[in-house]
Amino acid sequence: MPGNIVAFISENWLDILLVIVGASAFVIYWLQERRKVSEAASLIIMQIEDLQKRIPEINSFIVDGKLNDGAFYESQLLLKTDYWNEYKHYFVRKIDSFSFSLFDSFYDCASEILEQQQFMKNLQKNSMFLTQQMIMQMESTSISQCLSWCAQNPVNMDQLSAALTSTIPDKLAPEQKLALENMLKQAATINQNPDLNTFWSIYGKHKDSIHKIVNQGALTHYIPVQIKITLENALKRSNSIQIIGSEGYRKMKKLAQRRF
Repeated sequence: MPGNIVAFISENWLDILLVIVGASAFVIYWLQERRKVSEAASLIIMQIEDLQKRIPEINSFIVDGKLNDGAFYESQLLLKTDYWNEYKHYFVRKIDSFSFSLFDSFYDCASEILEQQQFMKNLQKNSMFLTQQMIMQMESTSISQCLSWCAQNPVNMDQLSAALTSTIPDKLAPEQKLALENMLKQAATINQNPDLNTFWSIYGKHKDSIHKIVNQGALTHYIPVQIKITLENALKRSNSIQIIGSEGYRKMKKLAQRRF
């Protein structure tokens, strides 16, 4: 009997080797796919638990029926990567249809909240940019007026241009800075005989007034009402979804915790 086995192996060793290699490749592939599912489940579980903590934070940004734009501007984005929509194809047959729909609904709410959060952050950034442009325009007008008011004694034009250019904000885009420099040089050239000391005295007061006017809310900061309505609706839907503790969540957690 042992001789027959040895003879069979010696005659068919190549086929046996191919079977072993094929089986090994299948086992490795199966283990890798199984590992991918576990890692995806782990990422989804961690993200859901994080969202359950952070969504109430967004809710706290609505104060007395109004959106706190400063809080939105300082907040971190609710989602950077939507792990459920990226990996949910792994779980079509691993969790029941009700749980699958529950996960879909929860992440739809999270995405809607994220969209409104991004709207608010973009509004705040645009408002700051436009306010800076408005201040520049008012300061530019004030510079031209002050130069014409104090045209008394000759002054070195290069000195005047350099002094005016030094007042330009450092954060301006290069093309904006160049345009403003050219405007200041042109204004200085038109007004050939200003008294520099008088200029800085008058312009300093004007500049302070401009900043006080802007800082005291002279410019209307508009936030569309629809952002608040959409955000509140998404928050209500999110609060009504009991995803932690659901059957699908428990199944997902088991998949995340398995070792191989």
